[in-house]
Amino acid sequence: MRALVIGGTGPTGPHVIGGLLHRGYTVSLLHRGLHEDASLPELEHIHADPYDVESLRGVVGDRYFDVVLAMYGRVRAIGEAVAGRCGQLVCISGTPVYQGLIDPHSVHPSGMKLQARENSPTVDQLRNPPRFAAAIRSAEQYVLGQRDRGAYRVAGVRYPQIYGPRNVIPWEWPIVKRVLDGRARMIIPDDGLWIVTRCAARNAAEAVLRIADNADVADGKYYNIADDDQFTIRQLAELIVSRMGGEMELVGIPGELAPSGFREYVPPGGRPHMLLDISAAKAELGYREVISARDALNATVDWQTSNPIDLAGYPTYRPWFDYGAEDRILEVWERAAAELKSVTAQALG
Repeated sequence: MRALVIGGTGPTGPHVIGGLLHRGYTVSLLHRGLHEDASLPELEHIHADPYDVESLRGVVGDRYFDVVLAMYGRVRAIGEAVAGRCGQLVCISGTPVYQGLIDPHSVHPSGMKLQARENSPTVDQLRNPPRFAAAIRSAEQYVLGQRDRGAYRVAGVRYPQIYGPRNVIPWEWPIVKRVLDGRARMIIPDDGLWIVTRCAARNAAEAVLRIADNADVADGKYYNIADDDQFTIRQLAELIVSRMGGEMELVGIPGELAPSGFREYVPPGGRPHMLLDISAAKAELGYREVISARDALNATVDWQTSNPIDLAGYPTYRPWFDYGAEDRILEVWERAAAELKSVTAQALG
């Protein structure tokens, strides 16, 4: 059996590659060649642009793969380039396809449906869908159309917030860095009550592998995936601080009044929650998580503590570490909160 992994050098890729090798696949790895991971096993490396259909066609040629796993790149280009060249295409999609995540006020009631299932309303049903979300959904529809024309069997996973060592966005770093810097307090938006569905990279990889294991069952479907346990932002912060043996006061301020290190968690103007139902993956694919959320979080925090994040290596990540401004905001907030409490006390007699 032959497998082509497109991408594969990110947080989930090594786990997918290891799982395929364990299953007896001969694995080829296609990527741009910019990040050669010395920790990967000995594989055939194919260098091409996963965003360009002609680049992909040039290196795929007349080769045939039992399964192609599109872990990175432009799914539409990949789907076009491997049409007729594989038995199964496994695609990575994302939760922005669901209505209300990117633009919560575009739907009624506001926000994404809680416990969203795979058949929950998607953005292509909106008159003016957010462009980014519409592009992801369009890619899903394109490869499904190719499937209907007999190009390959196709299935995919809709990733939520993926986390783990070496993740493209180090979500935990706002707390980890503040503990390392000895900060005593941190602004936490809306008292940290957001719930943003997360999935450890190892668990996401397991879902991808389960689709490859169940090609007939999964054919034509996209699956939600997530850790079994989910935490609020406050709970995550508390767990991280305690893991590092630190102490920190988490000061809840309405999100629209003050910036915070958590601004990466939601789109501009958006507010969680984003909570997924993953019962289909469990029932149809036999998916079971391979690492608990608590253990995965601890491993991530330990890695970031030992390997402090160099923001130059994370061009898409823009956290907020202006401690002087943060202290001034906290000072103003405390005065305003005290005045509000006084007004409330007088109103209540």
